[in-house]
Amino acid sequence: MRRDLPPLNALRAFEAAARLGGFAAAAGELGVTPGAVSRHVHLLEARLGQRLFDRGPRSLTLTAAGRALLPVLSEALDAMEAGIARALSPRPRTALGVFAQTSFAIGWMLPRLPRFHREHPEIELRLSTGIEAPALHGGSGAGTPDAAVVHGRGPWPDLATHLLFPDRLVPVCAPAWLAARDLAEPRALAGETLLVSDTAPEDWEEWFAHAGLRGLRPDRALRFGSSLLPPQAAGHGLGVALADLSLVQPELESGRLVNPAPAVPPLRRGTGWHLAHLPARGREVALVALRDWLLREAGGG
Repeated sequence: MRRDLPPLNALRAFEAAARLGGFAAAAGELGVTPGAVSRHVHLLEARLGQRLFDRGPRSLTLTAAGRALLPVLSEALDAMEAGIARALSPRPRTALGVFAQTSFAIGWMLPRLPRFHREHPEIELRLSTGIEAPALHGGSGAGTPDAAVVHGRGPWPDLATHLLFPDRLVPVCAPAWLAARDLAEPRALAGETLLVSDTAPEDWEEWFAHAGLRGLRPDRALRFGSSLLPPQAAGHGLGVALADLSLVQPELESGRLVNPAPAVPPLRRGTGWHLAHLPARGREVALVALRDWLLREAGGG
């Protein structure tokens, strides 16, 4: 909609002259000459078709139209000044501490965090990582996160939890490693070097049972202390790792990793990734924003 308003400089000149009682005083406030204020007021009167001042040799008196217009303009200019100050003033930021296991943070959360920062610039997210989530029961104190992304089956007593997505384990390896082998059947994987995390040492036996090969155990295993390392080692051609599909999806889509047994559906064990926090904090604005964002991102894949 096009606004049909007189020039802002003319409105400001009239408002200042009417409020301060003269062109000279208005000129001092606006940083212009009295003649410039007088010309702006004449312009406004011509635009409105009404006199706003009765001008005497040494006096300046508001007309009825001027008295009616002055409070309207003063209120509008005050509101504009306050609104501009609010819009341009730095917004206070809320700090929110979040813990996530390293594999989740690197494989899933970090690639998505720019979207969270764009959506919530008012929240300063402080992400910490590790293997074991620290206790949340101590409340919001030094070293205690406000929320944590935890992995497992649950339940977690005294915590409110929200399932982000369940585990879906698939074997992954480097394309060049797979091209050098004939692995037509899942059984053939048992004769290869299988990469194992000490945090989940039974994963391969569960996967073989899921593939219809119950009791089959790896012939050769290369073990790592972190669940983050086997997929990375697989990308370097060291063997085959089991990885959560959600955490390695970018590598699969880019072709850096491939699934050597695509006919076997992902293994679901009933475990998954959950956001956890104290129930009493479930209505805090920053925590609600993080929870809703994580659930939306998880729902998108």
